[in-house]
Amino acid sequence: MGVAARRKPVETGRTHAERRREAEARILQAAFEIVARRGVDQLTLAEAGEEAGYSRALAAHYFNGREELLAAVARHAVEKYRQRIVELKVPTPEGRESLLARIAFYMDDSRGWPKQLRAFYEVMEAGLRWPSITKVVARINQEIVERFAAQIRAAQARGEIRGDIDATAEAIAIWGAMRGVMTQWLIAPDNVDLDKVRDAYIASLRRSWAV
Repeated sequence: MGVAARRKPVETGRTHAERRREAEARILQAAFEIVARRGVDQLTLAEAGEEAGYSRALAAHYFNGREELLAAVARHAVEKYRQRIVELKVPTPEGRESLLARIAFYMDDSRGWPKQLRAFYEVMEAGLRWPSITKVVARINQEIVERFAAQIRAAQARGEIRGDIDATAEAIAIWGAMRGVMTQWLIAPDNVDLDKVRDAYIASLRRSWAV
C-alpha cells in the first residue's frame, strides 16, 4: 500500500467520479497488459490493481469479479482498435473500396501491436470456456459483423457488390477469416506472409463480389 501511495500523490480539485474513472481506466489497462503477457487464466484482480498503482483491493471494489474485468478488457480492446482507425484516418464505411481498405488495415496494423491483438484474442476465446463472459464476447462479435454487413449493403446499393450476396453471412465469413489469419500469424509469424495472404484474400473478395 505504501508503494502505491508514493506512486500516486494525493490530488485536489477533482471529483470522486473523475478519480474513479481514472482508476478504472488504469486498472483496465493493467489487466489488458497482464492478459497480453500471460493469458486470461493468469489474471487476478489483485495484481491488476497493484500493477495500476493502487491497492490490491481497489480492483475488486470497482469490478465485480475477474469475469467482469475480462469482459471490460474485451470491450477495451475493441475500443482501442476503433480509436486506431480514427487516428489513422482509415476511409469511412462507404463503398466496396473502403470496406476492402478496412480489411487490409486490420491485417497490416495488427502487426504493429501483437501484444494487444493477443490480449483481445485471449479474451474472445475465453468466451468458449467461461459462460459468464460468453454473452459479452457474442455481443462484440455481433457488433463487428453488423458493421461489416452494413458496409456490404452500402456497397450493394452503389452497385459495387453483387446484390444476391447475403450481407450478414458474408460479414461473418470475413470476420472469421480475419481472426483465423491473425491467429495463425500470432502463433507462428515466420510461417505466415501477411502481405501475400492479405493481397490474395482481397483479390478473392473482388472476384467473389464482381457484379
